[in-house]
Amino acid sequence: MDDAPVIYGLEDFQARALAAHTAETEKINFLVGTQSLRRINQVQLIEFDDDTSLVTKQTFEHPAGEIWKIVGAPQSVHMIATVYNNTQDYCGEFGAALWRLPLEGSSSTMMDDNSGGEQVEKVCSLDGRCEGDPQVPGSPVMGLGSQMWSVVWAPEDDSRLVTLVDNHLYLWDIKAAGRSAKVTGEVTVEGRGSVSLGSGRWYPHQLGSQVAATHGSSVRAWDLRTMKPSWCVEAAHVQLVRDLDFNPNMQYYMATCGDDCKTKFWDIRNTQQPLKELTDHSHWVWSVRYNASYDQLVLTCSSDQRVILSNLPSIASQPFGTMVDQEETNKEEKDKPEGSEEGVIQIYDDHEDSVYAVEWSAADFWTFASLSYDGRLVINKVPRSIKYKQFM
Repeated sequence: MDDAPVIYGLEDFQARALAAHTAETEKINFLVGTQSLRRINQVQLIEFDDDTSLVTKQTFEHPAGEIWKIVGAPQSVHMIATVYNNTQDYCGEFGAALWRLPLEGSSSTMMDDNSGGEQVEKVCSLDGRCEGDPQVPGSPVMGLGSQMWSVVWAPEDDSRLVTLVDNHLYLWDIKAAGRSAKVTGEVTVEGRGSVSLGSGRWYPHQLGSQVAATHGSSVRAWDLRTMKPSWCVEAAHVQLVRDLDFNPNMQYYMATCGDDCKTKFWDIRNTQQPLKELTDHSHWVWSVRYNASYDQLVLTCSSDQRVILSNLPSIASQPFGTMVDQEETNKEEKDKPEGSEEGVIQIYDDHEDSVYAVEWSAADFWTFASLSYDGRLVINKVPRSIKYKQFM
């Protein structure tokens, strides 16, 4: 029998910001950021015990306002970045900052803390001002009405990240454990109207030299060595592109999802048409994520309140059949293990509101979490029939 989902509620908070605790590779941890107009918002560090299926947490107040994006540093378990909307001062300004989690030691045992009394420690702003500095030379200062959409950390490198502000991309150099930040590169995207850059992802191949971002119905990428455009998928979707992800094990392969209810897979060397197109959702698709180890496993989530786990061996680096004995590959078609077919593995309907984010665990390739706007976090695992028959 497959593991039952573990459902955790955020105590009357709404939420849409979810991330894996990337630097923590020993524990199954997730970071959640809340959205509330009336209460002090929180960063919650959620730990899932795979042996007992119990959830514990640490809660930290986030005084800057509603959290729209959250991401953990790739190497430091203490450091996170958030994109926030400052509703506490009723100014409605977006901003971004680096924060330090006051954890108990570098890899502390989590305690069940419901008080929310501790705060994340702000160590540096990413909108032009760092702690103790009136303004960092060469850094942008976001003006009233600017829209900060995304913060993207470089893979395995705490010293580099990118912020997306309106139609601008800024490359930051982070120093002194996050206490100093300086813009070292900038891109301005020209275009008609007020189309802003949206979600961004760092390209994990070619020494991390490229970053891509959604831009209306298209996806654009830049070479960070020259800050020049490198490639573009024009009209990737009929409507707005909500998210993208790169295949971690295959160069040039990318997934996108959007308001046309579709998930598409591309080879960025030839963007005239997608390699594959999925139409399993019935409303906007908010997030798409490749499994970091087994890239034939792909997660999507949507405003249709569902999370879908798909198996896509036809566009994977190591399709089903390569991890079993050679004699097994010679068996008749009817003897293929359950779940080896291309398509949907499982549909998860544990949510009752729009599902805005889904993330794989950084510590366990088989565990993932999804977050809906009503503050419901659901932790699930890849079905055992798939895990044991296909991969073990």
